[in-house]
Formats: sequence, C-alpha cells, structure tokens
Amino acid sequence: MSGIAFNTVGNSSSLTAGSAVSSNTTSSSSSSTAGTLTEQDFIQLLVAQLQDQNPTAPTNPQDLANEFSDMAMVSGITGLTQEASQIQSGGAPGQLAQAAGLIGKTVAVPGNGLTPSSSGAAEGAFTLSGAATKAIVSIFNASGTQVGSVPVSSPSSGLNTFQWNGGSAGQQYHFNVTAVNASGSAVPAATYSAAQVSAVDVSQSSPSVAIAGAAAPVPLSNIAGLLGN
Repeated sequence: MSGIAFNTVGNSSSLTAGSAVSSNTTSSSSSSTAGTLTEQDFIQLLVAQLQDQNPTAPTNPQDLANEFSDMAMVSGITGLTQEASQIQSGGAPGQLAQAAGLIGKTVAVPGNGLTPSSSGAAEGAFTLSGAATKAIVSIFNASGTQVGSVPVSSPSSGLNTFQWNGGSAGQQYHFNVTAVNASGSAVPAATYSAAQVSAVDVSQSSPSVAIAGAAAPVPLSNIAGLLGN
C-alpha cells in the first residue's frame, strides 16, 4: 500500500489527511492547488481508497455513501452559486420584466425610417453627441427627394422626438438630422425609428424584443426610449 496511509478504527479505514496519493492520481493532484480539490480529484481519491483498503478491515459502505453525498452537495451548492452570480451580474429578472412591459409599446430603435399612419403622421427621434442650439430634421421619399422638414429648437442632450404630418400611408420615408452648436459647428446626431414591440425574445443570453416587421430581435440596450405612449 505504498503511497497511501490509513487510520483504522473498528471495521473502517480512511485516508490520512496530507498523505500521498497513488501513482494513478499523481498527475491530477499535481495540477490542483493546495486546499482546492475538483470533483475529478475527489473521485480519484475514493478509487485509491478502495484499491488500497485493508482487506481485513474494508471501508464501511456507509462511509463511502456519505462521502458521495457530501461531494454531490458541494457540487450542487457551487452550481447554484454560479447561477446566482450570473443572474445578479446580468440583471436577468429585471431585464425580462422590463422587456415584457414594452409589449404593445412604440419604442425608438436605431434607424432613420418613417412609416406614416393612416392620417399621414410619422414619428422619429434622435440624440446628439453634444450641446446644440438648433436642429433640422429633413425628410425624403423613397426616391431620395426631400419632401419635408421639421425644425427642432433648443434640442436636448437626451432623446429628442419629432412628428411629421406630411406623409402618405403605405409609403416609406427616411430622414436625417442637421444640428449646430452656438459657434455654428456641426453636432453629429444618431437617428432612431419608431417601432412597435410585438413580443419578448428570451432565446439569447439576455432578453430582446421582437419588433413588428423586423427580421431580427432587438436587444434592450439598443432601445433609446418610448415614443408616442
């Protein structure tokens, strides 16, 4: 029984703490840091214990069952801890509730398209990269001809919304934004289209929302805000 030492009490034997492990566990144990054992290390120790047990005083089966139970408990607790950490870091429950609350709402998603309603009204939005004194939204039809404009005085640093009433239902339009600051320098703008949320998509690592008419779900982080609600 070289390489392993046992304490014998009654009819049971057990590994002595700090004892060496037989050659079939050497490679695994050498890769484990002191005080840290993986499930594979634990199983190899149990196998070594069975192989090198005293034939006249074999290990009590109940002791082995207890050891397996302890291993399963530790593994389960570790798994639950990891899952809880992922949920806490990702904020999954809060994100799911937030996504569900958007169903049926009109939101601002990246894009510059305008889709007029039956009354000819269309809504869009934009954000600016810096302070601006004024902004102009220019609207174009499908052929690229400008068909309208909407001035936005004193645009904010957050989400700016606008409404255009000169469209025709069933036609597609797009827009761009020109903004300037107090010195007359151009301020870059990011544009957003209005879209209605039809469902929540939980097939990805974080909740997304399905947008009516869109080919792919939109992550919550891409939604700039609510429109017309």
